[in-house]
Amino acid sequence: MAILSDQNLILPKGKLGNLVFYTLNGKTVVRSKPSGNHKNKFNPSPLQLIQREKLTTINGFLKPIKQVLNFGYQQFLTQSKKGMHWAFSELSAKGYNHTLETKVDPSFLKISKGNLLGPEDSQLRLEGGTIQITWKDNSFEGNARANDEVSVLCYNVEEKRYKWFQGLTRRNAIQAQVPFDIELGRGSWHIYLIFAQENAKTRQYLLADSVYLGRI
Repeated sequence: MAILSDQNLILPKGKLGNLVFYTLNGKTVVRSKPSGNHKNKFNPSPLQLIQREKLTTINGFLKPIKQVLNFGYQQFLTQSKKGMHWAFSELSAKGYNHTLETKVDPSFLKISKGNLLGPEDSQLRLEGGTIQITWKDNSFEGNARANDEVSVLCYNVEEKRYKWFQGLTRRNAIQAQVPFDIELGRGSWHIYLIFAQENAKTRQYLLADSVYLGRI
């Protein structure tokens, strides 16, 4: 940086080639423009490459179920922050390991978040062509209600396909049955359970944190 003498007849301002002219404390100052790309776009470091891969991989994992995530994180949505952003934060912190072949661990995915009392002692089993899900009846504990909606997500990560069963049954039913067709495709299906309580006036939902039940 250099300060130009007041004896100059013409004191430039703005950019001129590789120089930038501006006024500081009544004096005209000149400095050179920063060199290189601060974002290191063309020569990323190994750590930057890992972070870019992490961003791409997790977003690719979440994108097929973005509508489900918007439902599950509806209490926290803003114009700029959708369900995928919230789920990304949860998964990025605990469920990603770039050293593994399968870098994203679906068991760490939260498809919903909220203060509603969630499922307790939930169990999963496959019987014939039906997924059987059970849980404890906690309808009269905390802010729970007997008629809270129960929804189930079945997500085939390998094929990026899912089946979303919203409002499948009620909390006090203590069980749900999900039809499962073994010909649905290759790979594993990961099962998630959500409890939700609808506000009759606003038609919005209070959500519980989702529960990962396992894979089939």
